[in-house]
Amino acid sequence: MKQKNVHQFTRTRLMPSLHEPTENDEMFDRSQYKILLQAKTAWEEIRHFRDKRSRNRNYTFGKQWNDKITLPDGRTITEEQYLREQGKVPLKNNMIRQLVKSVLGQFRSVQTEPVCIARDRKEQAIGELISAAVQYAYQHNRLNELDSRTLEEFLISGSCFHKIGYGYRRGKMDVWIDEINPNRIFFNQLEDSRLWDCTFIGELHDVSITEVVSRFAGGSRQKAARLREIYGEATSEYLTHNFENLTAEPLDNLDFLIAPTPDKCRVIEVWRLENRERIKCHDILSGEYYKAEAGQAEEIERENRRRIAEAKASGIPENEVPVIETEWFVDTAWYYRFFTPFGDLLDEGETPYWHGEHPYAFKLYPLIDGEIHSFVEDVIDQQRYINRLITLIDFIMGSSAKGILLFPEDQIPDGMTLEEIADEWTRYNGVVLFKPKPGGMLPQQISVNATNVGAYELLSLQMRLLEDISGVHGAMQGKPVASGTPSSLYAQQVQYSASNLLDLFESFKTFREDRDTKVMKTIQQYYDDQRYLRIVGTTCGKDANTYHPEEVRNTEFDLSITESLSTPAYRSISNDLLLELFRTGNITLQMLLENGSFPFADKLLQSLSVQQGQQMQQSAPAPSTGMPLPENAPAADTPLQNP
Repeated sequence: MKQKNVHQFTRTRLMPSLHEPTENDEMFDRSQYKILLQAKTAWEEIRHFRDKRSRNRNYTFGKQWNDKITLPDGRTITEEQYLREQGKVPLKNNMIRQLVKSVLGQFRSVQTEPVCIARDRKEQAIGELISAAVQYAYQHNRLNELDSRTLEEFLISGSCFHKIGYGYRRGKMDVWIDEINPNRIFFNQLEDSRLWDCTFIGELHDVSITEVVSRFAGGSRQKAARLREIYGEATSEYLTHNFENLTAEPLDNLDFLIAPTPDKCRVIEVWRLENRERIKCHDILSGEYYKAEAGQAEEIERENRRRIAEAKASGIPENEVPVIETEWFVDTAWYYRFFTPFGDLLDEGETPYWHGEHPYAFKLYPLIDGEIHSFVEDVIDQQRYINRLITLIDFIMGSSAKGILLFPEDQIPDGMTLEEIADEWTRYNGVVLFKPKPGGMLPQQISVNATNVGAYELLSLQMRLLEDISGVHGAMQGKPVASGTPSSLYAQQVQYSASNLLDLFESFKTFREDRDTKVMKTIQQYYDDQRYLRIVGTTCGKDANTYHPEEVRNTEFDLSITESLSTPAYRSISNDLLLELFRTGNITLQMLLENGSFPFADKLLQSLSVQQGQQMQQSAPAPSTGMPLPENAPAADTPLQNP
């Protein structure tokens, strides 16, 4: 099937259209309103996921008393408000945040990079070219930082979503990767942990009216005026919220149809896997295989009749005429649609991407029986009990007797009040003179140690349980160990912690490989030979000028994420190997500098290049002047004699 070209791009995250809209296009119909209702239903059906994610995020970043409770009088208030009404201070000791930071540190400590391997080993030079192109996409999208933030989202919510597209941003046309907030995403019910049963997915966009008109008006003033009319009603009449900046409130209170701020317009993007009747075509004349719409059957039949008629006029038998062979079938393909909040269809079409899928890459963990359970969710109960214990200890210490003075009334000295006695009692070197009465009780001070009720032991137990349940032990967090602990034991503890997190890291790695595969195929589809030349130069086995987009697109690759060679350990090993090869004479100095990781390599290579140029100039023969030689000059093959 021929690839369709994408002609229109925008600076936003909106997808490109398949064709250029014209003045003759219909305005905006509402005939597919049912698909918008299906999207709204899908978004509402994962509200529990968004609520659980919000709770996990609050516990991660310190809002750990926000759970709602219902009182006997019917009121529903937060735990923090309830404790304050009881005269207690809601204390917290945020251990979850430190666990998340430890896992992120472990992830960042191991640098990785994508590597593309050609199925045909003879074309591995092209694989190195695509690897360099994908690594270039890593650089200009700052994926090392984005992946860390995405992993943090993965730890908090058990999900992560990226969107891969090709368009014009930041002054250039290129492949772009966007992180999608889970509050804006919706999808069908999933059971396959690989997410291969995804047939419906979409996203809520909030963009300016200028971007909406630029993307969907198609150069038509009538369409632009209609869009401004539609979104004028959608943003001004129903908007009632006014959220603060730099808070999660706008995203936590998203509405499916209305944008959270009056300067934004809601656009609903929907992708569906649909079945359509089509025709497989084989043009024997050109040898081309392609797919055609079912409505084109009559057109293909007319073309075959024309060919037969021309062949008959030329005396060619009908059975030897190269006609277009057809076969009816049901085709499955991804289709996209953009809707306004009122159901107006802004744009639709088949996926423009070479990989033939939607542009999203996402991961849901662990998706057992269709459920998501995150890393943070596993330790919330321990965090709640730790907060409860430290609040209880603080309350006990605040309400226990600390130096209370019992002074009998019959022992009050003459001429002194109780206030004066209290001041004198607490004053340094204070003296209270009185005459004790026979048989009377003497003044005494009471100080009760009421905190030894087992709370400290329970707190220590919960701290240990927190490490055991999370799998992040003190060694991974960098905590000091007791003196005398062998280094081998400490290293073993770090290894055990890493093993506990291995499943989490491998699941996230699968997500990155799926995303990078779509990045790789998008690069294969849209990059031209000049783009490859600018990115990789001539460092991929042969001159980049010899690569052509068709050659790259027709090569099949496997993509894997491996440990980067830029890590200090790998650089040291590779440098040692190259130095050994240089000492044995198997490689030259130039090969050593080009393949090694030395801080002075580039400067030394330039010096070698200058030196080689000077040597070539000195060894070159003197240019001929064209003047005749003198009569007594020696012949060219006669050796010169010393005087």
